[in-house]
This record gives sequence, C-alpha cells and structure tokens, in this order.
Amino acid sequence: MDKLKANHCITGFVVLLLLLPTLVFSVVLENDNLKYEIAKDGRNLHFIDKATGIDYLYTDSVSYCASILQDGKEFHATSVFLKNNLLFLGFGNSGVSAEVRIEKTSDYITMEVVKVGGEPESLTFINIPLKLEGMPYESFAACVLSLNLFTHVRQLPALQTHLWANCCQRFGMKEAKIALLGVPQKNVLPVIRSVMEKSEEIPHSTAGGAWAQMSKEGYGSYLMNFGTLTEETVPEWIKMCSDLGFNQIDSHGGGGDFFKFGDFVLNPEKWSDGWTHFKRINQRLHDAGISSIFHTYAFFIDKKSKYGTPVPHPDLAYSRSFTLAETLTADASEIVVQESTADISTITGFFVRNSLTLRIGEELISFNAVTKTPPYKFTGCKRGVNGTKNSSHAPQDKAYHLKEMFGLFVPGPETPLFLEIARRTAEIVNECNFDGIYFDAIDGSDILDGPENVWYYGTKFIFEVAKHLERPVGMEMSAMEHHWWHYRSRWQAWDRPVRGYKQFIDIHAAAIKTKEYEHGAWRGYAPFIEKYGPAENGGLLLPLHLGWWGNQTWDPPQVEPTFPDDIEYLCCKMIGNNAGLSMLGGADQKTLDENPLFKRLMPIIKQYEELRHQSYFSDSVRSLLRQPGKEFRLFQDKNGTWNFKPIAYQKHKVAGLNHPSATWKVQNEFGSQSVRLRIEPLMSVKSYDDPDGKVLADFSIQNEFTNETAKGVYGEIKNSTEKTVSGDAAGIFSASSSGTSPREGSWIRMEKKFEPWLNLEKNQALGVWINGDGNGELLNFRIESPQHISFGARGDHFIKIDFTGWKYFELVEIESSEFCNYIWPGPGLYIYDSFRHQVNFSKVDKLQIWYNNLPSGKEISCQIGPVKALPMVTATIRNPSVTINGEKIAFQVTLESGMSLEFNSASDCKLYGPKGEFLKDVKIEGTVPSLVSGENEISFSGNGPDGINPRVQVTVISEGKPLKNK
Repeated sequence: MDKLKANHCITGFVVLLLLLPTLVFSVVLENDNLKYEIAKDGRNLHFIDKATGIDYLYTDSVSYCASILQDGKEFHATSVFLKNNLLFLGFGNSGVSAEVRIEKTSDYITMEVVKVGGEPESLTFINIPLKLEGMPYESFAACVLSLNLFTHVRQLPALQTHLWANCCQRFGMKEAKIALLGVPQKNVLPVIRSVMEKSEEIPHSTAGGAWAQMSKEGYGSYLMNFGTLTEETVPEWIKMCSDLGFNQIDSHGGGGDFFKFGDFVLNPEKWSDGWTHFKRINQRLHDAGISSIFHTYAFFIDKKSKYGTPVPHPDLAYSRSFTLAETLTADASEIVVQESTADISTITGFFVRNSLTLRIGEELISFNAVTKTPPYKFTGCKRGVNGTKNSSHAPQDKAYHLKEMFGLFVPGPETPLFLEIARRTAEIVNECNFDGIYFDAIDGSDILDGPENVWYYGTKFIFEVAKHLERPVGMEMSAMEHHWWHYRSRWQAWDRPVRGYKQFIDIHAAAIKTKEYEHGAWRGYAPFIEKYGPAENGGLLLPLHLGWWGNQTWDPPQVEPTFPDDIEYLCCKMIGNNAGLSMLGGADQKTLDENPLFKRLMPIIKQYEELRHQSYFSDSVRSLLRQPGKEFRLFQDKNGTWNFKPIAYQKHKVAGLNHPSATWKVQNEFGSQSVRLRIEPLMSVKSYDDPDGKVLADFSIQNEFTNETAKGVYGEIKNSTEKTVSGDAAGIFSASSSGTSPREGSWIRMEKKFEPWLNLEKNQALGVWINGDGNGELLNFRIESPQHISFGARGDHFIKIDFTGWKYFELVEIESSEFCNYIWPGPGLYIYDSFRHQVNFSKVDKLQIWYNNLPSGKEISCQIGPVKALPMVTATIRNPSVTINGEKIAFQVTLESGMSLEFNSASDCKLYGPKGEFLKDVKIEGTVPSLVSGENEISFSGNGPDGINPRVQVTVISEGKPLKNK
C-alpha cells in the first residue's frame, strides 16, 4: 500500500513538472528600471518603478494588455504566456492569435509583432493605462515609441499616461514594433535618443524631439515673410529683426506673389533666378545671424501650379468618381451621370473639405448645383476652368470630384505625386540652406484618407521629406502626431487673437503643457489654466512657443487695441516659459507709419527678448512670471539693473454717465500710491426705439426657439403677460438644474435660426430689457454666422443676473475673457471662436439665448423684452473726471470713441488716437488721487451728448515693490 502511494506521488510530481509552464500565474517583462506584470488571462497587474517600488498602473478599472478588432467587434486578450522571448497572445473564441518578440535592454524593452494568426482588422499589442499625469514635475516617466511607419502610437513622446500601440491589416501587422520605456524622468530624453539612434526605419533627426532642448533654434523668435523678402529688401528685413530682437524669418508661401504651393514655383518678377535667388538671400540672413524657415502648406497644391493648369495632374485626389451617362459636348453646362448626386454638397469654405470642381480627362469643370433626383446632373457648369481646355467627353468617361481644402487641391496619398511634392520640399531646403521647415495646413491631413488615417499619411509625407534632407533641420507643424515629435523643434504656434489678449495668453501658455495637441482646441477652463499655467513645461519636453502674434488697433465691436501692457504680459510669459514669439508682420516701416501704436510696442518686445536670451532672471522670478493672471512691469533701476514690479490693470466699463456702473469699487493689493489711469471712450448705441433697429426676437411666436441643455438642466421660453418698461411684450426664460452638472457648467441654449440670413452690418450692437431674479445665473445673447463663413465665431454678450427688477442693457463688445470661467458644450470647443474668429455681420443666421451657472435645485426665471440689433455710433465726452475716495481729478480734453487717455502723473498725461497716434498732452485739474491699500470707491463723470449713453472703459493701474531676483 505504501509503495502504491509512493508511485502516485512520483507520477504526480512528474505531471506537475510537465505542466509547470501552464501553471505560471503571470508574465513579467522587466529591466533595470521597470517591472511590467500581466496575468495569464491578459489582465494588466502591475507597472512598477523599481527604484521606488511605486506601481503606476491605473487600477480603478480592469485593463487588458492587448486586444484585436474583428468584424467591427473588439476582443481583449484572454491568454498570455512567455516562452523563449516570445509573448503568445490569445483572444478567446475569435480564432485570432499573435506572437510578439520581446528584447530587453537596461533602459527599454522592444516588442515586435512576428506572427498574427487569423484575420483581424487590427491588433493592439500593448495597452497600459497609468496613474501618471505625464508632467515634468513627476519623478518617473513612461513612454512607448513607435519604431516604424505602420505602428500606430496615439500619445506623443516623451511623457505618456497611456502606453498603447496598434497595427492594422491595411498597413501591415508583421514587424510592427515599439520600444517601451519606464525610467527616471531625468533620463527619458537620453534614453529616447539612444532608441532613435538605433532605429533603422525612422529617418533620423538631431534637430527636434529628444534633441530639441539642445538646439538654440527652438528657442528663437521669428518674423513672418509673405513675399516681400527679396535681395533688395534684405537690409530692411535685417533691421526689422533687430528692432524686435528676433533671430529668425519664416517665409510663408502661397499665391502667385510669392511661391505656389505644390510645385513651389517662385514669382519670376521678384526672384528671377528662382530658388538660386533665395539661396543668396538666405546666405545674407545667415551672415547677419538670422535663421531662415521654409513655410509650406505640406502636400497641398495651388490650383494655378503646374499640377492644376493647363493640364490637371492625374494624381489629384478625388472623393468620388462618376460615370457619364451621355455624351458631354464641349459647351454643355450640365453633366448627366449614372450615379446619384443627391448627397453632393455645394458648401465650400476655407476649412471645408469639399470642392465644386470635376476633372474629366484633361479638363476641369466647375459646377454650382446638383439634382437630388434622377436624372442625376451637375448643373451650372463652367467649362475649361483654371486654364484647362474645353473638350467633349464620351459616355462611360469618368468624372472625378476633386478634393479641396484651404482653396487648394491635394494629391492622392498613394500616388507618385504625393512623394514628388515631399521630395521637392527637401530639395529646396537643401539647395537654399534653409534652417527649418514649417508644415502648415498639415492639420488638414484627414482630407487624404479620413481622420482615422491621419497618423499614417501625414507621417508618410514627413518621413519622405526627412529621408531626402541632406542635414537635419528643425520642423514645426500645424498639427501633431506621434512620429512628428522626433522632428519637432518647438511647441506650439497658435493663430493670433484679436481680443481678450491676456486671457488668451494664459490659455495658450497652459494648453501647450497639456495633452491637447490641436492648436486652439483646448477648452481653457479656468481651473485648468491655474493648474498648467505655472508649470515649467509639459509632457512633450520641447522648447515652448507663444506665437503667432499680430498687434491690433481699435476696430469695434470685435477687435480690441493691443496696448503696451498687453505686450508686457505676453513678454513676461515668454521669459517665464523661456518661450519664443512669432509675429505675422506689423514691423515694416509702412505699417508702423500707418499704426503708430505698433512703434511703441516694438522696443518693449526687443528689450524682453534680449533679457530672455541672456537668461537674465532667476528661476524663482521666472516661476512668478508664469503665474496666470499675475502682471509685472519691467524697469531698470538707477544702477542699470533690470527687474520687475508686480502691477495690476483693473478694467471697468461704464455704461453711461448717469448709469449705476459709473460708480464702482477697486481693490488695491499693494501699498498706498498715486493712481494711474487709462480712459477709453467706447462705441455707443442708438436708442432702443430708433427706427433703424431690427427686432431679432420678440417671443410672440410659440416654439420659434429650439433648445439643448447640459445634463440635469430643463427650461423653456414662453410668452409673458407683463410688459417691459418701454411698453413692449416680453418673454419668460425659465430654467432649473438638478445639480447633475457642476454649476459653472449648468447651461441651456435656446436657438432661433434666420432664413434668409440677416444683414446686420449697420446694426452690430444689441439692446434688450431684462427683468432679473437676482439668482446669480449668467444670461448670454449670442449671434453667429454659418460655420463655413465665420469658422464658428461666437458673438457672445454676457449679463450676470445679480439684480432684480427691469434693467436695460446695451451690448456691444464681443465677450472673450469671461468665457473660460464657465463650462460650455461642444467636443471641438475652439478657443479661437471666442478670441480670434469674427462674426460676419452681413450674414447672421442665428440668435442664441443661453443660461449658464444655474443654481442647483432652484427654478430661475427672467423676463426678456424684444431683442433688437441697433446701430453703433461714436460719442464724445467733454472734460472727463475720476473721483477716488472723494479726491477728484479732471482732464481738460474732449474724448471721442476710439481715443485713449493715458494718465501716469500730473506731468505725463497723453491723448492717443484710434491707431495709437499721439494727439496731445492733456492738462489736469485737481490733485492726483491716491489709491489706498485695500478697497477704493471710484466714480467717473463728464459731459456727453443727449440721446445716447456715452460708454467708456476705465483702467485703474497700481503696482507693488520690486521682486528679488535670486
């Protein structure tokens, strides 16, 4: 009996040895720095920093190491085991398996797909969500690097929060490869450099990515040239750069006056020797210490280039093809096709992915309409457009509906023309010794093959350029994908604002440190600005950039003038973030003569730039300069030392000389001091009953507004039996919030569409009576133009309902800075729509009335009188005065809308015109009032015209003691 038991034990031990590989409960991938553990059923278990023992795996929900997509359905990994450096993955009953080769070094681990069984649409072969924020203040860094074109990694290097890589059947799965990094953050860039130096399939660059911080180019500032830089004007351009303290010029092509996108042919009237001419220009710039950047629209093609005329290139991309149903004569204005045209759009615009152009053989034909029912036709056709030749075409010939964006054609992404444009880009950079490339318009890469393949085709183009460069040069792009980081020399130029400058600068400086990679697309919500703005950098670890910038003069109601304190605010953030600047122009002598305001701004920029490049200020001062909303003024003491003083510019709008807003309070956070002021007379508005007014809504028609709400918000607009103070009928706008959404994001939108569109060019202000309930909600009147015309510009006008009873409001300037204090709907909520884009008042298609900031559990209700669009008028204010804590100062001057009075002291009080032109010195009456520390009572008065309310913006200025530069 004992012998039998012993035999059973021996047999069981042998079986156990044989089964041991299948009894291992987890797979571990590790090197000197990280330990990644996977359960045998594919669940992620741990991602551990071996130096600290901290597990960074996100564990609030279960995640799996891999997954596949098959027939549109996702299957996660269900079995995992490691044998002889091969990771075997199974995916349940999908019939799919995969083998991934694992190779380890002390600093990173590579993973390469060597076999895929079955026919999945795609394979995700690493998927590790992390607790990391991906910010420079963390001690540990994790990153996945794609090691070839067809391996898709979503997040950008260098600091990632979700390690993920995918390959797909269309572009290939076998040999998809990544490097997995988990290292002390101080080592992440050196390790990435080591990986990329060994990479055989990614064109190598030492001018961007992990090398970017080591190059001075990424920290430079540039002035943009749109076609006026010639051999004759080189001295002028060198002077402009010197006057700004800039060391780079960006040559932005486009159109016949400079070079055409696509074939890059220069205007022979200006550059008779072609690009050889420009090579000489670049040499002269280099001799002056100025770098030169070649600015293209990536693969986009000018219609007037050789690829569009006189014979259109057969490789031009098209969205659909149609078959001619009958003979098309050379003079026919209608094209009959076999396929349906019912879904063909005739809406085009700068950002719209659509054209009104067909290619049939060697002829281009434009159309302006289509039929929605058989016989299907393109109608309103113009033949032989773009210099092509009218021709007749036979039945069964193909008509190609060409792709277009930015008013430009594109090549097919799998055509020789696509590669030809990339190679020609590199040739020009090589021949002319350009120092950098700006791939503008590459944010339109989705036009090539849809948004899902931007990562592949945009990268394919950049790789082709990089492969043909004779030396690495810095690159910038108007968008960003994973591979592009290796070439990117700085981060990230945005389009310019035209209002709300300081808030926009804060949004920009914070957004470029977040995971939002599309310029201008960040929501800019105030708490996030406060979080990211003070950070020294973001997860990309690239040099930062705060362009593009363009100074503005007074152009109400949508464009605000750029004052010196706006520029100081920008320049402080540049020093704080060691960020360069780029300007769209405004530095040439003609522009300076026409806009004297700009002359005052250029020396400010130059002084700040010189100090930034000298690293003049300590890290502690730079940290203060990064703080959102905090302002500083640069000054030089008697010893010649530069320093900063904290300063505050507190703006207040006075809605009329007898209006309650003519008295207000200001908090002075600094010590007692003599006041400084800026007084800006604004545009006024014709009276509410003016015959030129246009009623936008009077609430007399039931259900003329549609609505949309945040979660937990309900509301309606209905007729009211009560009359306004002016005797008009009113509507009642009521709403409530359950508290499901946060208060600052508890919104409801009521929308009325206009058909036909309204022309409000002469009626750009709004007038409305409001009966408030005093519950603190925000009421917003927004006018908009169609998306394809104004790009989504928001014509917002905010009213805080902190009052009860009837009040009349004149709404003029478009809101910007307050927008970010609230949460608004929209997945693509562009900051540009509030700060940059402008409503086209000649084409207004909707009025929206919003509530936001609704209190929880309480019904709110305001009565609203007819909303009228009213004409703006200029106004004059004679002998304006400001009283502070009972001390009155008066100014012996007549102010007119668009002027600005800048009072710094009794001997320094100047009047400027709408373009910043100096008009005269202004004498004062009375003593200069003092601002006490803490609260101050302020009032404004003056003499104005009858019949309108003179509106004015008063800025109270105060400053503190110098900083300690240690």
